[in-house]
Amino acid sequence: MAQSAKFTAAYNDSIDSTFVRSEACESTEEGICGETMDYDENEVIVEMSTIKLPNAKELMIGMSAQVALFTSTQVKGKRGSYSKAVATAEGGVSLHACNQASGVCYEAAPGYVTMDRRSQELEAVLAGVIEECNVDVTIDVDTETGSGYFNLADCVVLDEMIALGITTMSANHFNFLLPNLPQGDYTIFTKFQTMASASAEAECYYTSTEEQEENLGCEADDGNATGQAHAYIGKWMMTAQEVRAVKDENGEPMVID
Repeated sequence: MAQSAKFTAAYNDSIDSTFVRSEACESTEEGICGETMDYDENEVIVEMSTIKLPNAKELMIGMSAQVALFTSTQVKGKRGSYSKAVATAEGGVSLHACNQASGVCYEAAPGYVTMDRRSQELEAVLAGVIEECNVDVTIDVDTETGSGYFNLADCVVLDEMIALGITTMSANHFNFLLPNLPQGDYTIFTKFQTMASASAEAECYYTSTEEQEENLGCEADDGNATGQAHAYIGKWMMTAQEVRAVKDENGEPMVID
């Protein structure tokens, strides 16, 4: 009977060891904050397991993990102001095997893999809620009729607001490969990475014409936007096994990239 391939596994079933990254961004008086896709990176390296390999063998590693994402965007404004908020969250992983004798570490192909990602964008042009207006009224006593007028500058206008928040958790799996490794005892490390970014901007598109004495449009601070994002890794499991790839005519493993 042929000997079966070597196998090792490691897992974490506790949500308490979660790795978290979050950012929040709210538009300022300058009208913009943050930059979309400007990630800050949070990484945690976990020692998984060890395995002994003979010379020129391949190591196949499977990684499964829960990834939870939260994104929230909110825009509000009045008098025709434009507001936009973006929130992005991502969780991913890469695998490494380090030879205990030589200290050389090898990154498993295909490198960093995104397990889950979301980009949420919310934008709106909002008129606001007119609460009250001061109206000038002229009454014609002879005909018992009246007429009046007002413009937006004579009114108290409250903000309109739209908000959107989404939370998800998904379980994902990906296979990694380390081909043609030298002989030795290897320690497998997993690098979990979570990323989050948020941006927000508010502008005044609708303004009065130069000929109008009254400002009938919005002002610079009439719009506002907020974005927020979180990402974390939940439960995970890693499995690794020694395998032998089919060789080509030159005796090299047939691993096609």
